[in-house]
Amino acid sequence: MNNILVLGAGAWGTAIANLIAVNTKKNVYLWSLEEEVAKDINSGLINKKYLPNKKVSKYIIANSTLPKFNTEIIFVVIPSQFIFGFFDKFKSHFEKYKKKPYSFIICSKGIDLKRKEFLSNIIKFIFPKSNIAVLSGPSFAVDVVNKKPTAVTLATKSSKLEKTIVNLLRNNYFRIYLSKDIIGVQINATMKNVLAIAAGLTEGLNLGENARAAILARGIKEIIRLTKAVGGKKETAIGLSGIGDIILTCVSKSSRNYKLGFMLGNGKNLRSIIGKNNYVTEGMENIKVVYYLKRKYKVNMPILEAVYSVLVNEKELDKVIKGLLSRPLSSE
Repeated sequence: MNNILVLGAGAWGTAIANLIAVNTKKNVYLWSLEEEVAKDINSGLINKKYLPNKKVSKYIIANSTLPKFNTEIIFVVIPSQFIFGFFDKFKSHFEKYKKKPYSFIICSKGIDLKRKEFLSNIIKFIFPKSNIAVLSGPSFAVDVVNKKPTAVTLATKSSKLEKTIVNLLRNNYFRIYLSKDIIGVQINATMKNVLAIAAGLTEGLNLGENARAAILARGIKEIIRLTKAVGGKKETAIGLSGIGDIILTCVSKSSRNYKLGFMLGNGKNLRSIIGKNNYVTEGMENIKVVYYLKRKYKVNMPILEAVYSVLVNEKELDKVIKGLLSRPLSSE
């Protein structure tokens, strides 16, 4: 079996490395930006910072430096806004040890804001001959490590890569559904964070369950419109990477974007939230790039506009909510 590299030792990166290690009983190389995280995994088989109290496989080899040998299969679990910078910096390293075209499995959720590009296009630009897949869906890392039933979408146009990834990841608690809609899956992964913030806002403002249900139903419509506008498929939006991830992210208090919306609705100041939570920055960048796509393709997305108004333009919540409710009647 080819050497496997997982880039990113946060909760999800660690969970993916562990899943592969448990399935294959072979070494999996996990790159960590933070040296301390790598040391914890290697010495105690626990990622204390991101997955505390959860033992992982002894076959995970963590390091804060990249391996000096060929790793043909690479799972990318770096925050979306840092992916271009990472591969731009280390391109020569990967070229040095390349034997065949790389296969990249993108597990990060987002779109590059600075370049207004999908992550699949970013990697293809840097490594033109590479094979690309996207893995996404309702998958909290802790549940995967605890071997709880999980189902996700794998999107790729390569049948060979598809088979390879399925053999690495699938088992009796981790199920994979196949797609070729790489763009649609990436739109879903980005937009669901916007809806999670909106859902958290309804909870924080104490607007009730009816309001949250309405936000999610209408939000799914917006995802479908945007997906179709950029060349994705409607069917993708109503699958695991769309509705599946939306259900998980928008009803669970474990969701970071939901928490952000909840805190805002509860009266917390956005700047103070940003100061205490690094993850908020990427969530806001995702909203900005989706808003850019909405304008570029002239897509009607009032819920996205409302969340954008609150987070980016810092408009008052009451005025934004009233604006949403006073929109002209329309058909479904």
